Amino acid sequence: MIMHILSIISGYAVWTVIFLGGSAVVRSAMSDVHDAEGLTTENTALFAYLVVSVFASIVAGYTSARISKIHQKRDVWILAVALLATGIPVQLGVWDVIPVWYNSTFLILLVPCTLLGGTFYRRQRKV
Repeated sequence: MIMHILSIISGYAVWTVIFLGGSAVVRSAMSDVHDAEGLTTENTALFAYLVVSVFASIVAGYTSARISKIHQKRDVWILAVALLATGIPVQLGVWDVIPVWYNSTFLILLVPCTLLGGTFYRRQRKV
């Protein structure tokens, strides 16, 4: 039971660290297109944030599956739902500020990319 909880918490922490770190890099590299609050509507920057989110989701799913030895699929699904449950209110909070295509794409990609990361680990183990 502890390993299942640890796998979900670890995956969530990995996603958070990668996304926040990657977002800081994007903001720094593209500071001229961000406002004082760090928001942007510039498509290139928003696409960069999506790339960071996809990478974070894949690595988080992989991490969760690696730590969870028995119920990998279940634990990765729980992680994906937890990320989505966190992402929905965050995206709704900026829905009027950031283009809808970004908010929608961000949310739509969270679950499948997290599951893909878990699949990568399971396939790696079979080889």
